[in-house]
Amino acid sequence: MLGNVTALLVSDGGEPFEKLELVLNGQGIKTYRARSSAEVVVLLEHPDSPQMIFTDTTFPDGTWADALSLATRHFVPAIVVSRRMDLQLYVDSLERGAFDFIVPPFVSADLAHIVKCAAWNRSNPRVRQALQAGPVISRPRKGSGQEIEQA
Repeated sequence: MLGNVTALLVSDGGEPFEKLELVLNGQGIKTYRARSSAEVVVLLEHPDSPQMIFTDTTFPDGTWADALSLATRHFVPAIVVSRRMDLQLYVDSLERGAFDFIVPPFVSADLAHIVKCAAWNRSNPRVRQALQAGPVISRPRKGSGQEIEQA
């Protein structure tokens, strides 16, 4: 059981979110529902905001990318939930900063691990500092032999 963990489910309902919610609730995770970007913003700006987001690939006024953008602004890990395995969507979502990508069936032990890791990331001060700092761009030092020659 994972106590005091909260998750926001961003979807217009139906499968696979009904089953996902059952598995999460069965692990003691409190879930909230949002069906629009506006509802996501309200919940993320609340003092007791959810610790993570599980977002559908599409919802009435947006897509997983919109939910991911909102989650990133609030330093909340976002997990993209797809009804089927889509390799391109998997790669795109992870490259754009999704914490994870999952498809049914939802195995309780796997979800528990994902939730535990996402909650840890959200509460870890070093991770939060890194997220606030933004991406690190590595540039070779002058004289290191790795400089790019200009034409």
